Amino acid sequence: MERLIDIHCHILPAVDNGSVSMDQTRRMLTNAHEEGITYIIATPHYGAGCINSRSSELEEKLHQVQKAAKEIDSEFQVELGNEIFYSQDIAQHLRKGMARTLAGTRYCLVKFLEDEEYSFMKSGLHSLLIQGYYPVLAQVESYRCLYENYDNIAALINLGVYMQMNSRSLTGSVLNPNVRFARRLMEYDMVHLLGTGYSSDAQKSPGLKGGLSFISRYYGEERKNNLLENTGKLLLNEKIERQLFRYV
Repeated sequence: MERLIDIHCHILPAVDNGSVSMDQTRRMLTNAHEEGITYIIATPHYGAGCINSRSSELEEKLHQVQKAAKEIDSEFQVELGNEIFYSQDIAQHLRKGMARTLAGTRYCLVKFLEDEEYSFMKSGLHSLLIQGYYPVLAQVESYRCLYENYDNIAALINLGVYMQMNSRSLTGSVLNPNVRFARRLMEYDMVHLLGTGYSSDAQKSPGLKGGLSFISRYYGEERKNNLLENTGKLLLNEKIERQLFRYV
């Protein structure tokens, strides 16, 4: 049986714009488990200079969510990370443990403003790399400076950045240009990690299984298996291999 891992999920209650209560978190856990997800990295937002939940509060809520997950399935795991809004001092926050990598690994999930300038994005991700982190760009499909700009994306990948896509971005209407863009990224092998960004039980399922099924059908079982292997390597803190692009 495939082990489904969600590395991007806003499931901790009342810490960001995700789950608003423990009751909602329990429903989200149930939905995730019914889809086959057995490991979740909770990624509440973190920003330097922002109002962030205290580490002690996050740990307490994590324990509550872990307990609720074990009540569903003894092998259901929930660990902690952050979806980090990039700023020039964010590496210092990571070193001090104020911002968190994904489940204690060297991988960090990094977010920028949707209209961020490419030069700032590239230099920021490079600064994390040279300080020993493996930056994962959250929701690669969402940035204006990368929209249909495959040279820019390839340059980031060649630099050492990993690309995370939300699984539902693949399964919308083909009439939506954003969906077509997400599918082209998958076709060009520019996606290394899938997550869900799951933030509310208003969506009856996180959508990870549907996204993986779509990938298997249209891009092949090997592509799907590579994505599953990548999340496994992330949890083991192993470096994920990626295709490099010679034309950049």
